[in-house]
Amino acid sequence: MVKDFIKPLVTMIVVIIVLASGAFINNKIDDKYNNTYDLNLNTELVVQDDDALHMFVNNAVVKKDEQINDNLTAGCYYSLFIDEDDKNVLVAKNAHKRMYPASLTKLMTALIVCEKIEDGSIGLDDIVTLEKSYDLSSEGVGPCEIGYGCKISVKDLMYGLLLQSNNYYAIILGEYVAGDITSFCDLMNRKAAVIGATNSHFVNPHGLDHPDHYTTAYDIYLIIKEAYSHELIRQIDSVNTYTYSYLNQADNEVVVDISATSFFALGIVPLPAGYTIECWKTGTTDAAGNALALYLTKDDKKYIAIASNPESKTELYSAIVKMLNLAQ
Repeated sequence: MVKDFIKPLVTMIVVIIVLASGAFINNKIDDKYNNTYDLNLNTELVVQDDDALHMFVNNAVVKKDEQINDNLTAGCYYSLFIDEDDKNVLVAKNAHKRMYPASLTKLMTALIVCEKIEDGSIGLDDIVTLEKSYDLSSEGVGPCEIGYGCKISVKDLMYGLLLQSNNYYAIILGEYVAGDITSFCDLMNRKAAVIGATNSHFVNPHGLDHPDHYTTAYDIYLIIKEAYSHELIRQIDSVNTYTYSYLNQADNEVVVDISATSFFALGIVPLPAGYTIECWKTGTTDAAGNALALYLTKDDKKYIAIASNPESKTELYSAIVKMLNLAQ
């Protein structure tokens, strides 16, 4: 009888060891996510129904498989247009399917930084001294204009993060807030869970494509609503240009002029009459296509529009204009 008891016990211990080893290996892979960029990222493998979709269907504004006026955005991966005051869904296409968020990620990055500013953990006027240089060239990003020894304020990093969509500033802010990127992403994932964006998972603060970095259009809807609640984000998103300066390694001032990445903000694409954009973020990567999230007001009503088009920014903005014209 003792042998009969010991045998399954030994088997159970072996299984636990194997599972623990697998988790350890996976964690080591995740720790080196920058080195996995050369993986064959296939959008069709990400933009799909998640068999383990984590959502409370009864509480969601958009139901799991709901498709509404999706013909208006036929060329888009996903689209969503919601009358936020009435919780009326005007457009919905693939709202709960996984997708690469690209730089829409930076909305979550920004709101985490805002929370740390608001609770006094860091200051908007804090001067960050870079303790190392950064290089994302292996991921298709141009060289970083600031490096080891440079000094720049949190405020200017935030403007560069949102207005210019600076990937390096996302990393610098993440490390300044949490000490390292893994810890910062933990904050991002915890915040996502708190606001109900439970189908999102972040492994970086900038949004460059990674197989384990994903979200849904509906989660972005929840995230941009939370971002809108922070005055600093609304303030940054209200301008289309910004000038700031930083100190280089020799303590010489370097002046930088940046412009918005939104065609609406730049006036390249006219916004339908009556709308005011309160909060926005663009995103573009090979796997994500061209994405845009907007929090708007019109006639004292609030609207949220989100879409991504794989072909071109022109088609993306055309689809969003069609959506916005549905509001009465």
